Amino acid sequence: MMSELNQNSQIVVVRVIDDLTLVLNKGSEHGISKGDTFLVYYVEPEEIKDPVTGESLGNLEIVRGSGSVVHVQPKMCTIKSNRTESGGRIIRRASSGALAAIMGETIEHPEKQAVPFDYPQVGDIAKPV
Repeated sequence: MMSELNQNSQIVVVRVIDDLTLVLNKGSEHGISKGDTFLVYYVEPEEIKDPVTGESLGNLEIVRGSGSVVHVQPKMCTIKSNRTESGGRIIRRASSGALAAIMGETIEHPEKQAVPFDYPQVGDIAKPV
């Protein structure tokens, strides 16, 4: 996976199609394949220092989400959010009478729903996971 990417090749969001779909600036020429997974994040510009030692701890990475490659072109790829949340469950009870005695209750599990990226922006960084 992504064997041709080197340490200096930063992967960046170049277009936000919608809050579930992003375009990254790397593609098949860089070893990216359909199904590859990326963590998308923003780096806060303010450096954080340890209040006790004064040592720099670096810059905080704010995670926007993760996504999987759904389309690859030579120099870019499209990823879709791969985070999901359960749709919960629905319990249906027969109201009363003979039907209630026969049917009791039915439990339905709706399909999982896609969770969007958290406020994705052009310039956000992505790294393979």
